[in-house]
Amino acid sequence: MQDKESYVHNLFTRIAEKYDLLNDVMTASLHRSWKKTLVEHAAQALKGKSNARILDLCTGTGDIADIWIQDGRVIEIIAIDSCAPMLESGYKKLKKKYQGDPPKLKMLEADAMELLYPHEHFDAVTVSFGLRNVQDADKCLAEVYRVLKPGGYFACLDLGHPPIPFIDWLYKKIFLQIIPSIGASFAKDKDAYQYLVDSLNTWPPQWTLSEALYDFGFKRSYYKNIMLGTIALVVAEK
Repeated sequence: MQDKESYVHNLFTRIAEKYDLLNDVMTASLHRSWKKTLVEHAAQALKGKSNARILDLCTGTGDIADIWIQDGRVIEIIAIDSCAPMLESGYKKLKKKYQGDPPKLKMLEADAMELLYPHEHFDAVTVSFGLRNVQDADKCLAEVYRVLKPGGYFACLDLGHPPIPFIDWLYKKIFLQIIPSIGASFAKDKDAYQYLVDSLNTWPPQWTLSEALYDFGFKRSYYKNIMLGTIALVVAEK
């Protein structure tokens, strides 16, 4: 069997052109408001600043990077992903939106576990539905802490584990079981979206991830449940 990195890379390569459509279908476009909430929390690091630098990990088609573009306090956004077809799809989308190269943004093929940037370089680091897919999340988080400035914020949006037992059962045994069928219908790739479901089995609850961030050196961490905890935002301050 392929290692996780290769498997995930191949998976997203296959669905890159349909990725945005599937996100809208599976969430009824609610993912857009969740992502805005992610940026709002991470932007706490930008108070009083006018020259902020942002790193968006596992950027996919650049939805989070696009939200950061709208913030006038930001002068540079580095958006990285290991999957070139996802980046290509995203850059094409943003170039069409901005009628040219998107401002302040660099989209680069790179490894989230080895960030080629100096210590204390970024004011905020964000990741949306991506940390769960990284081969070694701990290595990635150590790198995130290293490149963040003191007082900088890390914010992670991803699938959650509902704290209410009945909602948790309904979510995992009913709703999530529909996802592969949606993937089969719209992207002609049931296996790719079966991975989405299966990956939650090894993904920690939001309260566990929030607590674990202290071990990397963060001085404050909290989480916010969205949609009854089926989606979760975890935020930490360096």
